[in-house]
Amino acid sequence: MRASVLRNQPCAPADRPVDDARVLRAVGGIMSASSSVDARFFGMLVERCVTEMGADGAWAHFHDEADSPVQTVFSTSCQVSGRGDLAAASAAVHALLRGGAALYLEKRSASLPQTPWFARFGAAACVAYPIGGGEGALAGHLALLFRARPGRAGPYIHALQALGAFARHALLVRPCRDREADGLREVVAQYEAVFQTAPVLVNVFGDDGKCLLWNEECERRFGWTMEEVNAHPEPLALFYPDPAVRAQVKASVGAEPSRLFREWHPLTRSGETLSTIWSNTRMPNGRVINIGLDITERKRAEADIVRLSRIDSLTGCWNRAEILDRLSQRLVWANRGGAGFTAMMLDLDHFKQVNDCHGHLGGDAALQHFCELLRACLRENDAMGRLGGEEFLVLLDEADARAGHAVFERLRFCLHAQPISLGGVPAVLTASAGIAVFGLGDATATDVLRRADQALYQAKHRGRDQAVVHQAGA
Repeated sequence: MRASVLRNQPCAPADRPVDDARVLRAVGGIMSASSSVDARFFGMLVERCVTEMGADGAWAHFHDEADSPVQTVFSTSCQVSGRGDLAAASAAVHALLRGGAALYLEKRSASLPQTPWFARFGAAACVAYPIGGGEGALAGHLALLFRARPGRAGPYIHALQALGAFARHALLVRPCRDREADGLREVVAQYEAVFQTAPVLVNVFGDDGKCLLWNEECERRFGWTMEEVNAHPEPLALFYPDPAVRAQVKASVGAEPSRLFREWHPLTRSGETLSTIWSNTRMPNGRVINIGLDITERKRAEADIVRLSRIDSLTGCWNRAEILDRLSQRLVWANRGGAGFTAMMLDLDHFKQVNDCHGHLGGDAALQHFCELLRACLRENDAMGRLGGEEFLVLLDEADARAGHAVFERLRFCLHAQPISLGGVPAVLTASAGIAVFGLGDATATDVLRRADQALYQAKHRGRDQAVVHQAGA
């Protein structure tokens, strides 16, 4: 069986006339009728080839070199008895098209396959065009059937060529694009999952102030959902109530957002003030994505470390370095015309005996008891620190010698009224104190400490359990 390649021949009296314009309009209508090429498109194609192009029957056949399942879409006019025979007819035409050229098959030249279905249909001619697949494979073909020979096969073969190219583009190029789009969607979904679940704060606000992205960490840490944030007339005010601070935040994500981390202190729904650092990056679409880290706990831990480095671990008061630093600060302030102060140096009486009788644990308990009572006698802006052993220094802001003496008497009363239990036996602790009032001649902390220490020595010499005020010229 030989198939003849298309060639135009004069119209014989029995041939069907061909309306070129009608065929062209049908092709244009089919290609513009659908935005996507699928089974419904090919169903529409074969039906319109019959109703608008003048063919008696049409089909679209798909079968590649990988022997994938055959799929054929037939026009309604092809549904004569013997559907299996119809599939065999389309497969026979497909086999003839493996050469890759368009075919014009005729019954009278015996080029039309001799299948039972062609006989039942009354086919006189068939025009077929291959649909090429990837890497030279044959993906399928389009075929038109005629019960009367068309006067010229050329217009039909050109029509199928245009429709076949359109179908090939849809079948090969669009799936690639669809796969690329699916891949991009998968990447976007992965990035979105990262943004949503990352243990960092990620958000985006539009030019109108509305929140466009609000990840799970933002919701967990701030306490608001994105819907709740956007329900507020000015969302940013939830986090920065101060208009001046809010203006600074807005400016930081303006025309030139900084990618360097900057510290901000937003509020949470519960009213907690957070310590956060934020970096702002402008995306290709012009949006600014804000990436933040919550460093509140780290800041608190750092503050605790700093505080512990300044605290005496046994008594909880300031250690020697810190109390002397505070004394120096008060000296600078007073010498610049600020308020004066009074320094009081205290020493626990007979502390060695406490250690000898009750051990170091007993001595530690005595120091803690002493500091607890002393702390209760001071004001909030006063400072107390341990100089070493059983010796302490108290700084009384805006206080004179009389005020210092009054503080000591309160302490003395508390010590007598609240004895400590050492080894199950009540013991009354006593202390001696030396009081020195800031003078304009005090240039360094040593000047103040020397006078307070001299007064303390006098208190010890006079019998302990008392305070002595340093007298000028003494």
